[in-house]
Amino acid sequence: LMNISTGRYVLYPFAIFATWIHETCHGIAACLVGGKIDKLLIYSDGSGLAYTYSDGTNWKRAFIASAGYVGTALVGGMLLLCRRLRVGPTVGIIGIGLGMLLSCALVIRNQFGLLFVSLFGFTLCILGWKFKAGWVEQLFAIIAATCSLNAVDDIHNLFAPGMGYVGGEPRWSDAHTVAEKIGMTYKFWATCWFIFAIIMTLLGIFFALEDRIKPEDTSTTATTTSAHDLPSVNIYGNGNATTAPPSQTSYAAYSQTSPPDATVVQVY
Repeated sequence: LMNISTGRYVLYPFAIFATWIHETCHGIAACLVGGKIDKLLIYSDGSGLAYTYSDGTNWKRAFIASAGYVGTALVGGMLLLCRRLRVGPTVGIIGIGLGMLLSCALVIRNQFGLLFVSLFGFTLCILGWKFKAGWVEQLFAIIAATCSLNAVDDIHNLFAPGMGYVGGEPRWSDAHTVAEKIGMTYKFWATCWFIFAIIMTLLGIFFALEDRIKPEDTSTTATTTSAHDLPSVNIYGNGNATTAPPSQTSYAAYSQTSPPDATVVQVY
């Protein structure tokens, strides 16, 4: 639906949410390889940038660049799995909302990003707290699917042969960056991420269709039972800057593009 004009208009808040997840995954990847997040920018056109520090090693840059689509699909699959737990959607919705508010305080640095992410995060917290369980579950399912299908929704940018646009400026995609740093073609990496997104979605849906687990009631009651009675358990369905800091800045885009290495920044 994200690739249909009407669908993208209706699901616009979730498209921006997917951008936030995508850019956050770039930042987390940078931290995992010894770098850190500088700032995140979220734009109204659904694109975004993640500025991160790293030492410029090719495999690290490729890892950070690939984390956008791979990480978002992984998060989506895990969220789909959490639907099996009776309290999973409620805890998940509130947790995501708090995470969005925290990111506004720490790393988001443009006006639209601060406004949208903070409002969306606050709204999720209120909905998770006040809404009935059934409504929260449906909202949680939409959010999970939006994450796991990020590579599918963004297929027009993922397989674009040329530059895409991030915040109105032309930049190379994540797939082009990975291909440049560790080899193969951008289409190879785009295809891998696309397939991974499909697999994570199918796995999440498959396991989520099973009866969601309700914790066993451990309370005791005074009852009269015969000697052969057994206890039972009910299961309920419910660019490389080498001189002054930042010594290495890289950034990621939902439309995923990057400038050439001649510049002082690296773009993911």
